Amino acid sequence: MSSVPRKTVLRNGRILDPSQEMDVVGSVVIEDAQIVDMGPDADTSDAMEVYDCSGLWICPGLVDMHTHLREPGEEHRETIKSGTQAAAAGGFTNICCMPNTSPPLDNPVLIDFILDKSSAPDAGGVFVAPVGALTVGQSGKQVSDLAALKRAGIVAASDEGAPVQDSSVMMRAMETCLQLDVPIMVHCDDLSLSAHGAMNDGAVSAMLGLAGIPRSAEEIMVMRNCLLALNTGCRIHILRVSTWGAVEMVRQAKYLGAPVTCEVCPHHFCLTENAVGEFDPNYKTTPPLRTPVDVDIVLQALNDGTIDCIASDHSPYAPHEVDVPFEEAPFGMAGLESAVGATLTYVTHAGILSPLETVRKLSTTPATILRLEAGTLRPGGTPVAQVTVIDPNVEWTFDVHRTFSRGKNSAFHGQSFRGKAVVTFCGSEIYRDPFFNDGRCTLQLA
Repeated sequence: MSSVPRKTVLRNGRILDPSQEMDVVGSVVIEDAQIVDMGPDADTSDAMEVYDCSGLWICPGLVDMHTHLREPGEEHRETIKSGTQAAAAGGFTNICCMPNTSPPLDNPVLIDFILDKSSAPDAGGVFVAPVGALTVGQSGKQVSDLAALKRAGIVAASDEGAPVQDSSVMMRAMETCLQLDVPIMVHCDDLSLSAHGAMNDGAVSAMLGLAGIPRSAEEIMVMRNCLLALNTGCRIHILRVSTWGAVEMVRQAKYLGAPVTCEVCPHHFCLTENAVGEFDPNYKTTPPLRTPVDVDIVLQALNDGTIDCIASDHSPYAPHEVDVPFEEAPFGMAGLESAVGATLTYVTHAGILSPLETVRKLSTTPATILRLEAGTLRPGGTPVAQVTVIDPNVEWTFDVHRTFSRGKNSAFHGQSFRGKAVVTFCGSEIYRDPFFNDGRCTLQLA
């Protein structure tokens, strides 16, 4: 990690800033950790450091709405330090940490702990936005003191990891969050249907002899939460949609005027249930990997805007926790450092989204949903410069043994991608990838 001199120029890059509907070739000027100028006619004189970004994208710092940092209580899986370093390496300058830690993030003291530790000098240098536990102890019974949590600094409340099953509790939570103007990030899963399953319920699970998780477990809760949002007016964000039915319910809820947004994770548009055939625990996710039809509909929904953004659902586990039989393995995969590569490979280069729309899904829209000071290159639009430089064409192979995250559980290990975040700025340069020095992009000192 290194600091940026007084004036730095990112030159000759393709500037992609959805907040300004900007797609031009030009420069971004960073002075004293702030963006002071940008565009084709930016004043690049007197720069002390110049990055030649020819052929690269210069984007607002990426925003991940769905990250599990595991600390406090589960540091054998991930720490705030390792997780934020992984975020910087993945191109993210803002991440939202989920509340299902041990203990859960249900009181202001724990929120203070997250904010203090993530801003420490030895952390990864990215902004961490805590998400508070929706219910006390994530028990699904008593709504947390959300007013106190908001004063402490949460940007949303969530039942992630322990979805509220009681609809009356969820309605009370929505009524409270409406008054506080706090969005709820909802984990949609009917546990009475999914509790004993290990993968998507269907022909593949039957062939493998594994207990299935029916798609209705997700869809029932998507429908319930959308109806409650329509009834109460509370803003909700649906975490990781995975089925075509869930997509259609979100589409109808938006049509009816419900304040609903949603996300999809890369593994749900890259992979299908067929990948489970080797009983590899790295393919065990929640919701489970679905069918090719689901993947097709999810990609269409990304294209037409029904799905608002892309999130990693970074869920790291210690190696010994994953090195077990498939049925006994935990759900989830580490995803911060593979999200950009997977998205560009399977979405952008496949023609599903334009480069500008790709950046919108990964940066500007997540920032808008959670009202973060992020997702823009506009001078003065963020507290400090937040910039990600992406090489859209570099071909590379993801290797879990060369990642910052403590979690090595990834279905993408050994997979080739096209596209990678190569430099991340958050006030100063906090990460530079080795690909950045391979001759494609040069650093010039004045």
